[in-house]
Amino acid sequence: MKLYLPIKESLFHPDIGPYCSWGIACLEFSPEGCRQTAFVSDVSVELAFVHKLARRCTRSQLAPVHLRDVVADALEEQGCAPAFDPK
Repeated sequence: MKLYLPIKESLFHPDIGPYCSWGIACLEFSPEGCRQTAFVSDVSVELAFVHKLARRCTRSQLAPVHLRDVVADALEEQGCAPAFDPK
């Protein structure tokens, strides 16, 4: 089973200084235990957006390899560019 969670981050950008943002982590559970298999940093400063996206990824049991693409697509739908290179 995969669980996607918002992760609070304290980051710094040279133009705006320190700021808080939210990333998304994927935790995979197996008989051997739990491990983080994917993480996308600095998705949004809006927790509600990141929480909704994380819930959608959990419900669909998204393969972790697709997390960056799903985040980039969700940001594009909101009219935003990702802070990372989606390629």
